[in-house]
Amino acid sequence: MIRSQLRWLKHLMLALITLILLAVGSEVALRIAEYRQQVSVSNYDTEGFLIPSDVTYHRIRPLQDVSRKHPDTEELVQIKINSMGLRGSEYTIPKPAGVFRILCLGGETVLAPEMEASDTFCVRLENLLQKQTQLKIEVINAGVPDACPLMSYLHLRHSLLGLQPDLILFNFDMSDVADDHALRRYTQIGDSGIPLCSMHPLYEKINAPERLESHFFVYRYTLRWVGDYWVENQPAGLDRDIDTPQGKYLWLEDHPPDWSVYVRQTLEPIQNIQQVAQGTYSRFILASYPKPWQVSETAMNGDQARSSLGVREGVRYASRFPFELLETYAKQLNLSYCDTSSTFQSIQNPDRYYLNSVPQFSREGHALYARELALFILKDIPGIWSDAVPDSSAQPAPQQALVPVR
Repeated sequence: MIRSQLRWLKHLMLALITLILLAVGSEVALRIAEYRQQVSVSNYDTEGFLIPSDVTYHRIRPLQDVSRKHPDTEELVQIKINSMGLRGSEYTIPKPAGVFRILCLGGETVLAPEMEASDTFCVRLENLLQKQTQLKIEVINAGVPDACPLMSYLHLRHSLLGLQPDLILFNFDMSDVADDHALRRYTQIGDSGIPLCSMHPLYEKINAPERLESHFFVYRYTLRWVGDYWVENQPAGLDRDIDTPQGKYLWLEDHPPDWSVYVRQTLEPIQNIQQVAQGTYSRFILASYPKPWQVSETAMNGDQARSSLGVREGVRYASRFPFELLETYAKQLNLSYCDTSSTFQSIQNPDRYYLNSVPQFSREGHALYARELALFILKDIPGIWSDAVPDSSAQPAPQQALVPVR
C-alpha cells in the first residue's frame, strides 16, 4: 500500500517537474522571440512608419522616406514625411504673407499611401485652387492612418496650430465610427468634456505599475491566444460587432444596428475642431465621400476584398442615412458641409474611381474628389478668387475652369 502511494507520488512529482520545465522553456523561447522581434522591427508597427504617441495615440514618424506597394499593381510608391510627421515638404513657420493654407485632416484617404504625391487629392486640390488666385495656395496633407475626428482634433490641438491654417478641412471617412470607438478607451476627457489626450498603452506601461503575472510572457501570450481564438471562433453574429474588422462598416447597411451612441461620440469632436478654428480665425469645412459599396455593386471587387471587411459581395448599400446624419449635424453647428456622395453615385462607371483591393480612391477618384472640393471652396470662401486670370478675357470662370471628370 505504502509502495503504491510512493509510486503515485513519484509520478505526480515527475509530471509537475515536466510542467515546470515546459513552462520555463516556453518562457525562455518567447522572450528570445520577443527580443529578436524588437531588434528586427519597430516596437510599434512592422515598418516603423507609425510610432506611439502620448497625446494622439500614434503618429507618423518624422523625417523618413518610405516605399509602399500599390495594393492593386504592387508598384512601389514613394512617400516623403517631413519634420512634423506630415506627408510632403517642409512648411515655413510662421506662415509667410500672401499664403493661403488649407489643412486637410483625416485618415488613409487623406494620407493616400497607395498614391504618388502628385496623384493625391491634396496636391490636385492645391493645383486647382492655385489657378484661381494670386495668393500662394498650400494644401497640407495631415492624414494619419486610423484617424477619426477625435484623433484629428488632438493632432490639431497639440501640434498643427503652429501652421496657422486659413482653412481647416476635415474629411469624414465612414470607418471613423469604429476608429473612434477603438480610440476612445485610451482617451482622457477634461472636466469640461473636452478631450485632452489619447495615450498609447506603451506610454501607460511606463507610469502604471504592472501586476506580477503580467511580467510572464507565457501568461501574456496565453491570454492573447485565447482572445484570438475567441474572435476567430465566436458564435454567429458576434463577428459583426463594432470591435471586429468585419463589423467596421455595419452602420452603412440599409438596415444597420443601433449605433446611435457610437455615432454621437464620433461626431462630438467635430465641434471641438470647429471651436479651435473659430478661436484661430480659420474657416472650417466638413467633407464626406462614399465608400465603394455605397456607389456600386461591383466597386472594389478584388478577391475577398469586401468579405474581409464584412461587406456583402455584389451589394450596393443605398442608405442615405450616414450622409443625411452628417448634413443634419453640420446644420446644427452652422458648419459648411461638402457632401460629394451624389456626384460619385451618379457618375458613369463609378468602379474606376476606386481601387480593387482596398476601400480607397484610385487616381481618377482622387481627381474627382479634388474637383468637388475645389468647386465647394470657391463658392464657400469668397473674396480671394479671381473671376478670370490676368490677360485672358477669354478664360472661363473659376467654376468652369475646373474640367469635369467624365
